[in-house]
Amino acid sequence: MKIIRGKQVFCALSLLFLSIPSIAFSQGPRKITIAVLEFEGNGVPDQTMQDVSARFATEYAAFKGSKFIIIDRSQMRTTLQEQGIRVYGCSTFKCGLEAGNALGADYVVTGTLTKNGSVYGLKSQLIDIKSARTISRANYDNIVGDILTVMSKEVKKAAAYLASAKVESEVVQKEVAEISNQKVIILPLEITLDESFEVEQLAPLVNEWIRGEVTFSEKSNLVDFSIEKTILSKEEFKSGVMSNEVAKVIGKQNDATHVITWTLRVTENKSHVILNHFNILGRPESVLKSAWLEGGLRARFQTTTDIDVLKMNIRKYTWPILGATPPTGRFPVDSFLTRLWMKIKIAIDSLLFKIENTYGIAVVILILLLLSGFGLFFGYDAIKGDEPEPGIGFPPEY
Repeated sequence: MKIIRGKQVFCALSLLFLSIPSIAFSQGPRKITIAVLEFEGNGVPDQTMQDVSARFATEYAAFKGSKFIIIDRSQMRTTLQEQGIRVYGCSTFKCGLEAGNALGADYVVTGTLTKNGSVYGLKSQLIDIKSARTISRANYDNIVGDILTVMSKEVKKAAAYLASAKVESEVVQKEVAEISNQKVIILPLEITLDESFEVEQLAPLVNEWIRGEVTFSEKSNLVDFSIEKTILSKEEFKSGVMSNEVAKVIGKQNDATHVITWTLRVTENKSHVILNHFNILGRPESVLKSAWLEGGLRARFQTTTDIDVLKMNIRKYTWPILGATPPTGRFPVDSFLTRLWMKIKIAIDSLLFKIENTYGIAVVILILLLLSGFGLFFGYDAIKGDEPEPGIGFPPEY
């Protein structure tokens, strides 16, 4: 009996001893999980963006090593679809947080790839889900070349840079809360073209040019591009939505807080463009007034009918209606007087636009008539001059 009991005790101790390594292993340090979300493309095909996102994830995993787990991409898409979260184009800080929480990830990587002509711009950020902060960014602008060059060089460099960030380190930059609260939709107000242009082709291009600069500026979030494409494809909006009031209604229907409308009239020799940006909802109490667009901004300009010149000017004038200044080197440098005149025109147009939004177009017309009247009065007075003094004249006839 004693021998049997001794064997039983020995077996029990052996089983306990053997179980210790497995218990210790199961309670070991948990690996950090990272999700590389599908990048958003502006002017880049959807399939190409999927390839870019997959390449970024591969490069990121190669630099991170085995201490981190990169969430499987197919499983990531399935989970996000089940949770009702956008799978493609989830590039904003807010969307990244929602996706990270749904996936149970510790960190997520979001990004955008913008194409303007033959030039690319790549933006990416690493977001800490627990602290709700961006801890690293990798932005590369003015990339000249094809998509293969972008994927083999800039995507690799960006992935390496974000992977090198210490996830335990202090936050590099906290996202501005008010930006995540703003959501912009871009709509054509009026399109009048001559026979050399086709509305069906040009309208989506103009929207893409504006979207590219809004994305690059990081001043506001954008509604999904597919929404704008659907609106532009409707027959009733073929030549634009016709009024800012209609644009407001469309914006509210698509959960936008701000609207950018544009007018394009192309004659034989000139292209006339007007860009408007205004808010359609009241400012949230949590957002500073200085950070929320009040009243609106407007810019108008003329340019040639050359498509490349038109594109550059629309992109350039998008920045002032966002209340921002483009970074050095993004556009050709204008002279001091040209920049000064541009600021004066935008200030005057924005003031009239604000009055129009507040009091109606009739008040703007009245102000313009009064200014014209004063101009005519003083102009006539200057031309007329002083009354001539009486001269000697001719002697009277007798």
